[in-house]
Amino acid sequence: GSGTPEPGRVSQLLNDFGLRLFRAALAPRGDTNVAFAPYGATSLLVALQVATAGRGRRQLEEAIGFSIDGEGGTGDTGGT
Repeated sequence: GSGTPEPGRVSQLLNDFGLRLFRAALAPRGDTNVAFAPYGATSLLVALQVATAGRGRRQLEEAIGFSIDGEGGTGDTGGT
């Protein structure tokens, strides 16, 4: 990886992922009420990164938008 990102950058990466996940979860539902916990989803995916390697880990990094080893993911961060 490219080293551990700054704590403020980690927060931004987590927020970006949470918003992308929220939009993806809400889009097919239209205008309805939704309960959503981006922290829980992100925590689970980060834990899976720790436990995986190879292609599976690269897929998780891409989905989340960052790697636990640095910012190596390729997820879309909305132009940031």
